[in-house]
Amino acid sequence: MATFETIIIGAGPYGLSIAAHLRSADVSHAVVGQPMASWRRHMPAGMALKSEAFASNLSDPERRYTLQRFCASRGLAYAHKGVPLSIVDFLDYADWFQRQAAPEIWNSTLHNLRWLGNGFELTLDDRPVMAKRVIVATGHLAFRHVPHALRHLADGAHPPVSHSADHQDLARFCGDDVTVIGCGQSGLETAALLHEQGANVRVLARAAAVDWNPDLDRSKSLFARLRQPESGLGPGWRSLFYSQAPRAFFMLPAAKRRHIVATSHAPAGAWWLKDRVVGKVTLLTSHHVSAAAERAGRLELSVRSDGDTVQIATDHVIAATGYRVDLSRLAFLDPDIRAAIKTADGAPVLNSVFESSVPGLHFVGIASARSFGPVMRFVYGARHAAAILTSHIRSSARQRSKSPSTAFGAKSAAR
Repeated sequence: MATFETIIIGAGPYGLSIAAHLRSADVSHAVVGQPMASWRRHMPAGMALKSEAFASNLSDPERRYTLQRFCASRGLAYAHKGVPLSIVDFLDYADWFQRQAAPEIWNSTLHNLRWLGNGFELTLDDRPVMAKRVIVATGHLAFRHVPHALRHLADGAHPPVSHSADHQDLARFCGDDVTVIGCGQSGLETAALLHEQGANVRVLARAAAVDWNPDLDRSKSLFARLRQPESGLGPGWRSLFYSQAPRAFFMLPAAKRRHIVATSHAPAGAWWLKDRVVGKVTLLTSHHVSAAAERAGRLELSVRSDGDTVQIATDHVIAATGYRVDLSRLAFLDPDIRAAIKTADGAPVLNSVFESSVPGLHFVGIASARSFGPVMRFVYGARHAAAILTSHIRSSARQRSKSPSTAFGAKSAAR
């Protein structure tokens, strides 16, 4: 059975960035996963990232493989901000980054992760392997949230209710009546793409109004820029703190962190999306679905608004209702290890190096947002996770090298 020092589970922005940092530091590791699989298969064709180009970089420690350098290498125009980054261009960039900075990927799927007390056993597609440390970087997909009133209709081969992450090709809804739940970027962009594909679309939202990020103002005065500095999460000093100081965020009281993650960066549409939605898609605010049923091949929604209930008939509902971290939904976690991980409202309780209550088991990305802040829900957070973990792993290796009897394992077979 092959033995590894560190295994990264997941080859999305966080997994690739961590691998790039570990490789640069000559730290033994392996990456298990299909590069950018969830982005490739669960993002709708034609979408663009909400984050600006400068905030959409994957991370390597020398910043050799930025989006700007990728564009220069391909002769493509690059704009620091103000030009939406298409999913096609982002995936091309991520593939280039992976080939340059994290070329050794074990294209396999993890089926079971078992804790042995002094390490881990991982059951992959074709073999079991051992590891001293495991970094879970599997992203958001397992945590898709569908409102309770619709959940019973979201199962089966062709359910009438789906999540926005279930669709790569929205052309299948051409000519259909589709109801989108949610007025964040995902819901509004899904609605715009559906409309452009020939569907009849309405958006239902609990919020009293749809919030749009302000148009890009290239003529901001120095004073205005000082009042509202740019950051990886948008303008403002709070956003700057969240995007640049996750370790300081970690030092806040747990209740304060929980409140910030739950309330900061409320659902809103990108400034460049507004013209594709307003006047083209029906927006029903202060509406929420209280019940749903299938009748005669269609869905009938009972929708509450201002104390009244109205009925809406539709062909399909797409829930663009985000993600809620719940480790019980990670099917690869063995029951014993799941029971050993301390959680708070389903999310792992982590220490300052992303480590859970199971020694050697780390969680990054959206699963770490309760500990390190809103930035961990975005690509921009990968740079912080990669730097913190690499520093920790190198420090741990130095400590073990001073005690040869405690040294673990062999160099990664991928190295």
